[in-house]
Amino acid sequence: MTESQIMVITGTSRGIGRGLAEHFCRKGYRVVGCSRSAATVEHPNYHHSQVDVTDEKQVQSWVRMIRTEFGKADVLVCNVGLVKSSLLTAMTPGKLLEEFLHTNISATFYVCREISKLMVLKRQGRIVNIASIMANLHEPGTSAYASTKAAVIEFSKVLAKEVAPTGVTCNVLSPSLVETESSNDFGADWKARMLEMQTIKRLATIEELAHSIQFFAA
Repeated sequence: MTESQIMVITGTSRGIGRGLAEHFCRKGYRVVGCSRSAATVEHPNYHHSQVDVTDEKQVQSWVRMIRTEFGKADVLVCNVGLVKSSLLTAMTPGKLLEEFLHTNISATFYVCREISKLMVLKRQGRIVNIASIMANLHEPGTSAYASTKAAVIEFSKVLAKEVAPTGVTCNVLSPSLVETESSNDFGADWKARMLEMQTIKRLATIEELAHSIQFFAA
């Protein structure tokens, strides 16, 4: 890997996205990140844009900038996602469902669609989409969150078949519980319950996620 490798990461203002951006900047990647808020990563290898990735036109404009400024995208990590209070299906308002749909699946779809065009033209590239272990645990109260993350998994499988003939790969990573600002907002009891459902009953680290992404990117 050389310093000319361009890694695009969404949702880099906090949590997993910020941790991944900092990790891969240290590893020599030129990281192009985005979030709706201002940059929180300070590194000479980091380039930030304020983008709402649920907005199709903003995504298209951002990717045009990437093509103009950097000429390519070697790796894409679609990390942006919405984590909110768990509500039983009967108590979940339509507005909240729409938020999950737009943030977890629409944003992933738009970014993958536009970045994959750059990769297909170069006939090389690595896409890693971030889903969640909750898509497999069927925990009551997570119907909106888990179903949209499951949609990310199925979308990734289809995209992988579409781009494979051009030398581009698409994989999906479903982390277990990672300590972030969002997960801490749910409190200690919720965290203990989530860990109890896992086979390995400890928090995953951002470094571990980064190593998995590095494998997919290799």
